[in-house]
Parts: sequence; structure tokens; C-alpha cells
Amino acid sequence: MKYLTIDTTTKVTALSLAQDGNLVGEGFLHTGKTHSERLIPMLDQLLNAAAWQLEELDFIGVVRGPGSFTGIRIGIATAQGLAQVLNIPLIGMTSLDALAWAGWGRPENTAVILDARKGEWYYACYRYEQTMVCIDGPMAIRPEELTSKLKGNKEQVFFVGDAVKGAKQYLKENLGLQAVIPPEYHYLPRGAYAACEAWKQWLKAKDNPDIAAGTVLPFYIRLSEAEVNYRKKLSKMKHDKEKEK
Repeated sequence: MKYLTIDTTTKVTALSLAQDGNLVGEGFLHTGKTHSERLIPMLDQLLNAAAWQLEELDFIGVVRGPGSFTGIRIGIATAQGLAQVLNIPLIGMTSLDALAWAGWGRPENTAVILDARKGEWYYACYRYEQTMVCIDGPMAIRPEELTSKLKGNKEQVFFVGDAVKGAKQYLKENLGLQAVIPPEYHYLPRGAYAACEAWKQWLKAKDNPDIAAGTVLPFYIRLSEAEVNYRKKLSKMKHDKEKEK
């Protein structure tokens, strides 16, 4: 089974081509350009380098969040468009589950932390048990709440995710030797991680009719600012109408 994965949930554009769970090639770009500018040219270059044709793909895997609301929409829209044109199944996976594969085989628990803004991280924790198993989360959490929670466990934690870069000093100060922090190339999203998770999800759900229909919904955890403001507006309108009665 040949497949493509797309991850645009952070500032990194990460693609992969894989076959039967084995990585064939991956693309990684962390530049100032937007996903809409990078995605299709990267895909074209990756297919050419692997000497693959789009028509050879058996399914597509797309990372559906949490992360950047705009990035999530771009990734899902691109993946759905390709899946519909090629008439192939579409697999959805979370950014947290995909990034957890950075901790494959490690003795420590793997904590995925993504920048959720507003002073919070998107977080989930995983343990390696022949595969990556989620043991806590997913959730949006403040850094001080998470470090307090992890301190209580007194176990070493391997940190991955785009929030790690800005959190290194904080994690070291608050968790000391409990915090294991890898190099940047290890903790940022990679096509290879999504390729592993997509194959896992494919084996679990390949007979699900939603996959054949290309049904993948965004996974936000938290409402976007626009949705929050819209709900506030609706609530105020409802309140004002009730006052008029």
C-alpha cells in the first residue's frame, strides 16, 4: 500500500511518502512562506524524487489538529481534494498522536506540547508499549499546571512538539532532570512520524465506511477566537431579546 501524509498543523510543512508503514521519502520546510505557498511545490518535488505518480497512491493521511486553525484547514482541504480526485480513502490523525512517534522505543514517557497561544499548550502524554499509547490528555493546559502534574509523578519525561523551543528554560527550571529535551530536528513535526501514525490508523480502521467517503473533521480541542466571539455575540443578542420581552 502506497500512501501520502500531510501535516500543516504548525509552522512546519511536513510531507511523507510511505509504503506498508515504511518511509520512502519526506519533505520538511520551516520557513517564512505559508503552507499554501509551500505545500503543492513540495509534494511535486517529493513525488518526482521518489519516481511516484499520484495515481499510484492507495490512500492519503492528513493531520487534523490540534494546532494552527488556518494550517489545519489547508491540510485537510488539500488532502480531501486529492482523495476525491484520485478516488482513494482518507485517513485522519491528530498532531499529538503523530508527534508521539518521536518517542518510539524510549524508556521515558513522551509529552507532546504544542503552542496553543493564550498562555496554554495543547498536551498529551504517551508511553511506548510496542506502539505509542496515550496515557493522559489530550487537553489544553497552562504550563504551570502541567509541570505541577508531572512533578507529582517523579518520572522522566521526553518532550516533543513546537512549544519545546520556547519552553526549554522553563522546563529545566521547573522539572530539572525530569525533563529530557531532544534537539530541534527531533521534536518538531516530521513526515516520518505522520507516516507511522497513518499506517497504524489504516490497519485499525480500513473497513470503516467514513474512510472510503473521505470524511475527516478538524480536531481543535479549543474553539477558535472567531468562534468564541461569535458565541458571545449570539449570547448577547439572546440576552437583549429576553430583556425586551
